[in-house]
Amino acid sequence: MLHLTRRKRILIIAVILLVCIAAGLMLYKSSRSRLLDRSAFSALQKDISEAAESGEFDSQQALGDYITSWADQNAIEYTIDGYGNIIFDTEAAARKKNVAPTIICVSYNYVTAGDNSRVLASAAMIAASDIEAGRRTFVFVNDENNTGLGYRGLSGKLFRKSPKVIYLDYGGSAYISNASFAKKYSSVKVKASLRDPVCDTAVRVRISGLTTAVIGTGISNHPDPVGALSTLLSRLKSKSAAYQLASLEVGSNGSMYPDSVEAVIMLNSYAVPSFTKYIDKRIKAWEKAYGDDYEDLEYTYELIDDPEELPEQAYSRGATEKLTNVLYTIQSGLYIYEETDEIPEGSEAGDIYGINAVTNVRTGDGGIYIDIMTQAADEDAMAAISSDNAAAAELFGCTATDSYSVPAFYNDKDSLLRTFRSTYFKVNNTFSFSDVLPQESDRYFSPCSYLADKSEKADIIHIHMDSGKAQTLTNTILCYIAYKGNILF
Repeated sequence: MLHLTRRKRILIIAVILLVCIAAGLMLYKSSRSRLLDRSAFSALQKDISEAAESGEFDSQQALGDYITSWADQNAIEYTIDGYGNIIFDTEAAARKKNVAPTIICVSYNYVTAGDNSRVLASAAMIAASDIEAGRRTFVFVNDENNTGLGYRGLSGKLFRKSPKVIYLDYGGSAYISNASFAKKYSSVKVKASLRDPVCDTAVRVRISGLTTAVIGTGISNHPDPVGALSTLLSRLKSKSAAYQLASLEVGSNGSMYPDSVEAVIMLNSYAVPSFTKYIDKRIKAWEKAYGDDYEDLEYTYELIDDPEELPEQAYSRGATEKLTNVLYTIQSGLYIYEETDEIPEGSEAGDIYGINAVTNVRTGDGGIYIDIMTQAADEDAMAAISSDNAAAAELFGCTATDSYSVPAFYNDKDSLLRTFRSTYFKVNNTFSFSDVLPQESDRYFSPCSYLADKSEKADIIHIHMDSGKAQTLTNTILCYIAYKGNILF
């Protein structure tokens, strides 16, 4: 009986030891894997969102000042280069001098600051971290109007010693990527000059109150004011009405969606009732499609029939019709693989392989210019889409000119991608395989192309966060920087 009691005591002691060890391991894991101050993250994200909503960020300078003021308040050193990039650079801890450096890049653009408040907060929290790690550099890249100016201006010296580079942004889903589309800028010139009008009436059409955004796979669902103008001009052409464009102003935002249009279209008085009736229908259609999402949307028109108020000059009927034809043919939208297409390996029917976007229509220098930004999966896809644009221009007696292009991004190094996904699993999914970080290819252009141009030795990935995983991914990035995958639990 006494022997049995001792055995029980031994078992109880063993159980207690196991519980203590498990508790110690859990505490150890917690201290190593919870590097993000989540409450501070939430507070900063809320502050950025409210500042954007209140109109505080009314310029790129204003947003840049906010970021640097935040750094000053937290006693964090930074530099600003000649391209407006805000750079936080921390030397390696003494015992981690030989660890591969890490570079984190995030775009800052005052127009999209509200939508990107989480990714900006994530960037700030990582930059402010005092974790012991190898050399780490964090860059808020000046990407006003999404033109890539700040990325192209980044010094190659930042990318020495085979760095691990993470481009971080925000959207509707969370995933990791090592590939994205190419990008090309081009324009079509419609030869045109102002002359005495031949029509006796004018209609001024205005669309305003839209917001812009970075052009991507949601292009088909985004309101297109240039497309709306094209629809009106095409209506007049289909009715064989005499019409002339007298003036045009598009609210262009560089490489982002246009957010307004104002055009004065001249026509003869007998065609006005039919035309304005059609505009009324288009207004109702726009209000139904976009009214709930764009509270400030205004689609209006004004009839000008007083001879003294009519435009003194207008573009010829021929030039206006050429513009109508080109705008009708070169439309903003997606290119998607069909079953009958020759589909490259790794893709399938239904996948997006290109995005074509009219970003501006402007007048001057003897013509009307249609600015186009094209994104494509590879060189063949880009050549096909560019050929379509050029053929449309040539068909109507216009000329297409390429401006510059940026190649597609593909990183065949898999070390960073594998290690980051492993870190994500260890930090967040230790007991479950159901919540892994998906790996996808970006079906649009990403700044990773600019970053890849800085160093052939850089190992680059794109981390796309959403609202549900913003804090989780930020914490994972911190854990990756701290341990480079060496998380033993």
